Amino acid sequence: MNPSETVSTSFRASKDKIERIDAIATSMGRSRNWLLNKALDDILEHQAWFVEEVQKGIEAADKGELASPDEVTAIFNKYGA
Repeated sequence: MNPSETVSTSFRASKDKIERIDAIATSMGRSRNWLLNKALDDILEHQAWFVEEVQKGIEAADKGELASPDEVTAIFNKYGA
């Protein structure tokens, strides 16, 4: 990460959370800043994937590509739902 491309921000978190973040960062030999950036990268990647998958589902539903009641029942039965 190029320092000239970074922006400083802040947010409030409980003392317990900060202590846990610091403990994890220390155990990894990393800084709090590194760990928070890693966590944000992971969250952003997951959320982008999730939004894309939801959009695919919406597009499939708009095309009428829905599971039949029998298919839904089979899946529920398979997983004990």
